[in-house]
Amino acid sequence: MNISFQQLKALQAVAKYQSITKAAEAMDMTQPAVSIQLKNLQEQFNVPLTEIIGKKIHITEFGQELVSTADRIFEELNQIENRMLELKGLLGGKIRISAVSTGKYIIPYLMADFTKIHPHVDISLEVSNRFTVLAHLQENSTDLALVSLWPDDLDLESVTLASNKWYLVCAPEKATEYQAYIESGNWAKIPFVLREKGSGTRTMMETFFQDRDIIINSKMELATNEAVKQAVMAGLGASVISNFSMTQELKDKRIAILTYPNLPLVADWKLIWLKQKNHNPAVKAFIRWVNENRDTILHEHFPGLDL
Repeated sequence: MNISFQQLKALQAVAKYQSITKAAEAMDMTQPAVSIQLKNLQEQFNVPLTEIIGKKIHITEFGQELVSTADRIFEELNQIENRMLELKGLLGGKIRISAVSTGKYIIPYLMADFTKIHPHVDISLEVSNRFTVLAHLQENSTDLALVSLWPDDLDLESVTLASNKWYLVCAPEKATEYQAYIESGNWAKIPFVLREKGSGTRTMMETFFQDRDIIINSKMELATNEAVKQAVMAGLGASVISNFSMTQELKDKRIAILTYPNLPLVADWKLIWLKQKNHNPAVKAFIRWVNENRDTILHEHFPGLDL
């Protein structure tokens, strides 16, 4: 048996367009040339691959099996070709990533290290709250999303990056006072700085206190994690903040950690995508690269962090 790629491509095109003329146009070939490819392919089989019904060419059941086989062959070849480009650093394309606001402290490092290897890949990043990030994932306006709280209502695949730990914190000069309120159960005396509704941090924080029947005094509500952190450092109140967003501030003793049973809150950073999503080669390469290099990257860029 001597089947050529061109013969299989001709059969694929005819199956798609149900017309030799349209197949020829799609393949940038003449109609006789496509017919010859089909004829040469047919000569290698004792059962028909095509049939004419009502002046239209149709693929037979056996022909469709051959088309499916051809689809798998070309998909495998495409993956091999993309892998070769990836290894040579010649991979191209675009990757769209959405990250929850705290994720901005992690994802740029992944992007930067990946594009050093693949400079022809264009990565766009949008940072928003959890509600918006998941909405963009569902409406297919992003390829990947970085979140900590797993959405149970979506059919997803993921790569786990590291543990995300939220600590109850305040300004150092407020630590003794606030800790005394906590130990005496006077939570209402502590002014809290909250993230806006829809953020993963806000959800985790509210669930934690509600489960323990703790009522907190909300002093203010801010739209970004960075704004919350600055308000805490200014002495405006306490809040729950991710360890990834305050590594330097803890080192510089500009933020103090308050203690309470079952704190810090813990969840995994996950890079997620819709299971049915058909990713382009660049996105597939990024997922594979993150999965293989995540530990090295995070320990390199967050050396003092408990991951």
